[in-house]
Amino acid sequence: MRNRRNNGSSNLLLVGILSIVAFALVIVLLLKMTVFSNSGDDNPVSAMTTEKDEDKNADSEAEKAGVTGTLAENNDPEVLNDTFSEGITINGVDVSGKTVAEVKEVLAANTLDKPETPVKVSFSVGEENVEGDAGILSFGTDLDEVISDAYSYSKGESAGTNGSSFSTSLSVSDESVEQLVHSALDKYEQEPVEAYASGFDTETCTFIIEESQNGVKVDFEKAADAVREAFAKGEYDVTVPVEISVVEPETSAEFLRNYLCKVSSTTSTTTSESNRNINISLVCQKINGLVLQPGGQFDFNKFIGQRTAEAGFKEAGGIFNGALRQELGGGICQANAMIFHCAVKADLQIDTRSPHTWPSSYVEIGTDATVSWGGPEFRFTNTSDYPIAFHAYYANQKVTVEFYGRPLPDGMTIKLKGEEISRTPAKVEYTADPTMEVGKTVTERSSHDAIKAKAYKIYYDADGNEIKREEAFYSTYPMITKKVRVGTLAPDGTTIFKLNKETGETTPPKGYVEPTPTPDPNEQQEPEPTKKPKKPKKDETGEGGESGETGNGEGSGEIGEPEKPEVTQEPENTPVPEVPAEDDDNEPVAAG
Repeated sequence: MRNRRNNGSSNLLLVGILSIVAFALVIVLLLKMTVFSNSGDDNPVSAMTTEKDEDKNADSEAEKAGVTGTLAENNDPEVLNDTFSEGITINGVDVSGKTVAEVKEVLAANTLDKPETPVKVSFSVGEENVEGDAGILSFGTDLDEVISDAYSYSKGESAGTNGSSFSTSLSVSDESVEQLVHSALDKYEQEPVEAYASGFDTETCTFIIEESQNGVKVDFEKAADAVREAFAKGEYDVTVPVEISVVEPETSAEFLRNYLCKVSSTTSTTTSESNRNINISLVCQKINGLVLQPGGQFDFNKFIGQRTAEAGFKEAGGIFNGALRQELGGGICQANAMIFHCAVKADLQIDTRSPHTWPSSYVEIGTDATVSWGGPEFRFTNTSDYPIAFHAYYANQKVTVEFYGRPLPDGMTIKLKGEEISRTPAKVEYTADPTMEVGKTVTERSSHDAIKAKAYKIYYDADGNEIKREEAFYSTYPMITKKVRVGTLAPDGTTIFKLNKETGETTPPKGYVEPTPTPDPNEQQEPEPTKKPKKPKKDETGEGGESGETGNGEGSGEIGEPEKPEVTQEPENTPVPEVPAEDDDNEPVAAG
């Protein structure tokens, strides 16, 4: 009885253990089926799957369903070792029961990735035939995409285009086709050449116009499409007709000849100073005939260059520290001012302009423009769509600058007008000169008032009516104090008079006695003529006119002292005529 009981207990224990093991195996199998099984869904989903995980799995489903290249790039052993269903063929090869990895290996060795026959592409351009460089082309096969499609079909997720039969095909990259087309046909495309002004004839005042030329347009896109279509049909020896068209220029030579004209002109009178006029004439010669293309900038200093004797410039009046002195190139500012006026009247962009130290006499106040080497600059830009030509000349103390180019719209004209807005009288600075006699003065620098001025750009219609005016330029002319040197040396040659620096008057020191001029002993003194005394009338004397006294009036008979010679004050030195010129605070500059 005891043995039976022991055997029963052992059997029960064994059954319990086996039951636990079986239950554990069931759980493991269930988990495996839930997580890893492909039945029902290609992507196993666990009981803990979240919404985010479902989105990922959905993307994976789409990839396996035929997204290009997905299968080829997927190295997951579960996918590569999965097998195709029965009845699937690719390129005539039965892949039933084969794994994805096996199919890839077999087909990769037997699938062409380039045409079997030589590729030859020619282009027919008019009567000319041009062969393209086929070596540029980059071919490839869609094997990975086809395997992916077949795999998806095998899993019942998509239908094949030919049922269960799939075939690969060759393809060529779009980029390589475009390179092929352009390498062969770029030389045939030409941009049209617009008519343009290459120069200016200063004798006839007409532009030298170069003729326009037609351009050629190649339809590259259509040629590339034709190449792709031929390859898609398996045609690799093809001649593609190329479409070309003529592109006419927008501007003709005839149009320019009839359109371009004189657009502005400015003339002013020069002085009689020969060297100054030579400098002005030299500037005119340099700029005469210059053509400034659209967008080009004229820079006076860069174009004219440094004013040197070797360049032909002469010495003429120039401003240094507010005073005139002789400088190479004096007077050229007058020619520059004519250019400035023409540019404004032609409605072009003024980039840089500076006024002189004092207003110029040859243009209205506020409308001058100074230049100097290393100092003030003048620049303007041709902001029109057409060339601007300079016509400049000097003759008979007249300097003229003209601009030729496009006319202003609707017969409009522009004028530049200056206006003084304030003036502060200049001061006088007197300095004593103990080496110069009293009464004499020397003006070392002339005075100029401090002035502020505006220049207006005024627009007129074809009938001369003002359309609008705009404040264009502002000028400030600094005060130039007059400098006068006053003599303070007394006539005795030793005494120094005092100078009133406010008025310029001189006064002798206390106790000073003006010396009496000594007569020249060698000079004969003429005695003062005397008159014969009149005889008194009898009725005018108490004793019948016998007094005998000489009267002390006109006829005194005395010889008076000789008159002192008159000390005359010499007139002040006449200052050099002021010709507005270039200026610089510290360096000598050429005059304008």
